[in-house]
Amino acid sequence: MAEFYVTNSLNLDKAVKFNITLRYFVLKDHYGQHRWVLEIGTTHPDINGDRIIAKKIYNISAEDLDQVIEGGVAELCSQIDWSPLVQDKKKPYVDSTVPVDGDPDVSIMTDIYIDIKDNLPSAGIDLSNMTIMLNNSMVTFDITNEVVITGDPYEFNLRWTPPLRIFDTYE
Repeated sequence: MAEFYVTNSLNLDKAVKFNITLRYFVLKDHYGQHRWVLEIGTTHPDINGDRIIAKKIYNISAEDLDQVIEGGVAELCSQIDWSPLVQDKKKPYVDSTVPVDGDPDVSIMTDIYIDIKDNLPSAGIDLSNMTIMLNNSMVTFDITNEVVITGDPYEFNLRWTPPLRIFDTYE
């Protein structure tokens, strides 16, 4: 069994302890096949002061373990009263770009990187309505579907690899 603490990004003063256990059992009628069971629980009460029932997840694999844990913890956290929540007043911001705007020595083979951050306390960055536009001084292109996004709701890394690189120009 392992213990860990979770805080809400809009209330950094409250931490709730969770326990996690990963066990396996052997099915005799299935030629000794192992079945894994993940159990996540907390002794913290729910919104009404009642006990929160532990979450048991069956038949998990190493490939989906992180997602299963994240989903189970999120489900249990949704039952907790996290108040008082602070108001998210600050906007997310662009922390860095590569290449740097105005750099005259950028190779044509350079990919574009943008780091977007949102400082805590925060509700996080919502990318669901984000559109990324590229303007080459003559035409504006929507490249939203070509951008690879990694990170978490408080720090996203965007990378765009141009699908076409033109080495020669004609006048």
